[in-house]
Amino acid sequence: MNRACLFVLVAFAVIIASPTALHAQVPSPSATPLPDPQVFEDEAMHFRAPSGYYLLGQRHITVDKLTGDAQVVAGWIHPDRDHPRQIAIQMEYYEGNAGGFDGTLEGQMRDQFETAIFKNKKSTTLKNGMPAVFMEMTSGSGFNVQKFYILLWADGQRGVAIVLKAQLGDISTETAEQTISDVSAVRYPLGRE
Repeated sequence: MNRACLFVLVAFAVIIASPTALHAQVPSPSATPLPDPQVFEDEAMHFRAPSGYYLLGQRHITVDKLTGDAQVVAGWIHPDRDHPRQIAIQMEYYEGNAGGFDGTLEGQMRDQFETAIFKNKKSTTLKNGMPAVFMEMTSGSGFNVQKFYILLWADGQRGVAIVLKAQLGDISTETAEQTISDVSAVRYPLGRE
């Protein structure tokens, strides 16, 4: 009997002294998943950049910090040496609708690019039906002509634009529309920041 009691005490002491024996019975917490580098998401929008585009960076700006000037909040690059492309999401404070925001953004782009020419402006919707505007802009001269494909909308507090920049002739309008089409948005929910 003493031998059996001694064996139980030794086994109990080994279990208590062994940290792996105690931890093996308690499930360890799962690691926090890393954010998807293809996704930008906030209170009122969700955008997924296509595969092949690499995140340059992103940040979140609350509505009270936005001004009437566009601020870039996220960017991706398609690093093809001969045919580079960039996607940027920009936001600014704006209380109107998409139909009015296109004129505001167009004026800002004309101030930034001296040879800005806009064409093919059309009303459209995002994936979830949010009213939007799609338009094209070219800028530059000679071998430095760049093409910008712009998808924009207004969510009641912000004017938001997704801009795809490429060299002239690198991609078609249809390809550009598809590249920046994985986006949905809703009216900005005030008080949820």
